[in-house]
Amino acid sequence: LVGGSVRDALLNVPKSKPDLDLVVPTDAIRLAKLLSDRIGATCVVLDEERDIARLVFEGWTIDFAKQIGGSLHEDLCRRDFRMNAIALILGSNPQIFDPLNGIKDLRDNILVAISEENLIDDPLRLLRGLRLISEFNFELDDQTKLFFQNHSKLLPKVAHERIKFEIQRLIRGQWADEVLPVVNQIGLLNP
Repeated sequence: LVGGSVRDALLNVPKSKPDLDLVVPTDAIRLAKLLSDRIGATCVVLDEERDIARLVFEGWTIDFAKQIGGSLHEDLCRRDFRMNAIALILGSNPQIFDPLNGIKDLRDNILVAISEENLIDDPLRLLRGLRLISEFNFELDDQTKLFFQNHSKLLPKVAHERIKFEIQRLIRGQWADEVLPVVNQIGLLNP
């Protein structure tokens, strides 16, 4: 189990039915279809080439994705921010796996990008980072802020629907008033 649901649980702000993101070594679509048949859920293939599927069941959304790279560690290194690169390894003895020190960032209330390349690969991550700050009242790491400034012009390459979703969540965040000046300073939403 990776991503936002792990982060939110560690911050003690879990949702009643969080979106769950599961990373599996192989055959994510096949696994999702098997589970769908077993429990009577709806299975939607999101990306056949990248082996990603979604189960929808009684208000729950559970995404299954084939890990990127040869290990869970490699997969986590391809994510956006260290706070989102924490995994809960499921099994008879569940374990937290935090190779990039995301838990420290949660304790320190700071948003730190994993790498500049990961932000360039999906420029929506720039806006998502500011949305997370708006929701959790985190500080923006200086190097991460520099990455945001250097690549703010890439955001128009992202689908408008994805941008709209992040902006809607950003402005609903409890600390949106503090984040909006940063959005302007970075020039993220300049035409």
